Amino acid sequence: MKLFQQLTYKILIIICLMYCGVTLSYAQANQQVIDSISNVCKTMENDSVRIQYLHRVFFKYAYSKPEISRKLSEIALQKSKIIQNTFLTTRSLLRKGVYYDIVGKKDSSLILYDKAFEIAKKQNDKDAMASVFNNKGLIYWGKEKYKEAMDYYLSSYKIFEELGLKKGQANSLNNIGLLLSRLDRHQESNAYHKRSLAIRKEIDDTYGIGASYTNMVMNFSSLKHLDSCIYYGQKSVVTKTKINDVKGLATSYNSLGKTYQQLKQRDSAIYYLQKADEIYARFNARKHRAKNIQLLGIAHYDEGNYKAAIDAYTIALDNLNDSQIMIKSDAVRRMANAYRELGNHKNASEYYQETITLLDTIQKEKEKIATTEIFEKYQSSEKEKEILLQRAQIAERNSKIVNKNITIYGMLAGILVLLVIGYLLYNQQKLKNRQLQKEHELKDALIKVETQNKLHEQRLKISRDLHDNIGSQLTFIISSIDNLKYGLKETNPEFTERLSNINFFTRNTINQLRDTIWAMNMERISFEDLKTRMINHIGQAKILTGASIEFANQVSETTTFSSLVGINIFRIMQEAINNAIKHSKSESITINFIETNDQYTLHVEDNGVGFDNTPETEGNGLENMQLRAEEIYGKFHIVAASNTGTKITLTLDKAVADNI
Repeated sequence: MKLFQQLTYKILIIICLMYCGVTLSYAQANQQVIDSISNVCKTMENDSVRIQYLHRVFFKYAYSKPEISRKLSEIALQKSKIIQNTFLTTRSLLRKGVYYDIVGKKDSSLILYDKAFEIAKKQNDKDAMASVFNNKGLIYWGKEKYKEAMDYYLSSYKIFEELGLKKGQANSLNNIGLLLSRLDRHQESNAYHKRSLAIRKEIDDTYGIGASYTNMVMNFSSLKHLDSCIYYGQKSVVTKTKINDVKGLATSYNSLGKTYQQLKQRDSAIYYLQKADEIYARFNARKHRAKNIQLLGIAHYDEGNYKAAIDAYTIALDNLNDSQIMIKSDAVRRMANAYRELGNHKNASEYYQETITLLDTIQKEKEKIATTEIFEKYQSSEKEKEILLQRAQIAERNSKIVNKNITIYGMLAGILVLLVIGYLLYNQQKLKNRQLQKEHELKDALIKVETQNKLHEQRLKISRDLHDNIGSQLTFIISSIDNLKYGLKETNPEFTERLSNINFFTRNTINQLRDTIWAMNMERISFEDLKTRMINHIGQAKILTGASIEFANQVSETTTFSSLVGINIFRIMQEAINNAIKHSKSESITINFIETNDQYTLHVEDNGVGFDNTPETEGNGLENMQLRAEEIYGKFHIVAASNTGTKITLTLDKAVADNI
């Protein structure tokens, strides 16, 4: 006995030494990776660039070697604080929070996310705030607090949409879809996945596209829409092959295999399940492989290939652990059926017996759980009885003391009741006032919306009347003039020329009318639309006059104007071109539209004969441009002199223009 104890002691020492050696080796390997990354950082120009590099590398090791990611996030956080860069500090805190989430320390993760949010909120760093919301949504989902998770996802999406960050929007929509799928709301889930997919296609996020396809396949499978499963499953395979997402391919192959199995297309089911098994085997994904290859065994069995089915079930059993007893009992039962079909009754009998044993174990486990629950309820009941008895004894001992002090306690209780009632009345009145205030705010908002709708309807009616009545009448005038010109072209050339001038004036009036209707129909005018109108007018002016007109812009494509600002900018440019051609007889006109941090500037310059810039020489055109500039609170400036050309400048403060 003593010899056995000594031997056991030595074996334990050897195991401990081996474990310490493996742990030390693992730690040394991690340190080598960290040292390598640090050496790369040393070659970079400054700490800001180094921290951003650490942020990128973090996700490379986050799931495979989380301890490396933890160290990288700590180094990044330390450097960010040293250089006092709040932007990088929030990102470092976010990454450290992700590490704690991965290793299961959810509360530590939430603390770091809250720290990041506090800094981001002070700096109005909405990108970081949205990331915090999204990450907290993932944690609350894991805690099965689905309402909180959904609130965070929606808050995240709202900020990403406000910032115009497409990738963030797609990720938030994708997470909402996954959460809805978890709640068995598969049709609603797919609606969000489709919105996410559209954005990911727009920004060419190939990895995200593949993930969206996979998520939609799972929903269609639950909805029994098998044709859609095949369609999106094939798309996911193509996308994941393109980016070499091998693990993702295994999931797609497995989904296609299950779908073809349901469609009883066993050749296709076997093909895809085998491809999935090859990948699971390569990455030693035992749990996934066991479930996948058991499906492969069922497909072989249904096809009548019982030997192949037995081989598949054998591999499935090798990859199952003791905790997966339900799946294991199903595999053993199917193994028995396959041996029975092959006529090997001995093996069939053995596996049937093992199936019965496993089912007994499952039943005993259920009975054990039930017995434990009953015993715990019994113990709770006994404890409650004991507590009640003790309370009765204590109450009896203290009854005399209570009787002596009952008057004092009664007075105190009365005061407390009065305080509570007063507090409740105050709180109720406060709540009522708050509710009345909210109702008032809601009424104001509804009145505002109704007014805006009426204004919009009135604008549409006016624009329709302009188009249908005045537009059609002007078109009739043009048609009548053309007919008169045709009848009088040989009899009275001077009269015909006058008719041509009227025709041109009328056509120009129609173009201006169309521009006015265009502006009236839009609450906001994008710079893209405004630029198109400008280029169209410049093109027409070039064709009609032969003048050289150059247009350049330095305005963001995402810039928008109110309809009033947009149409007045267009009219000022239009009037400036017309004046340059008609009065200055210019052969070359240059137009520049510039956006800076605080203002918009329109420059129009020509090489014409110019004019004396005096009140006596100012015509209606210049006065109109001045009035239009004043209407949108802009500054209008003109520089002109005889034979030196004309320079016209319109300047708008962005803060003013964006609120007109």
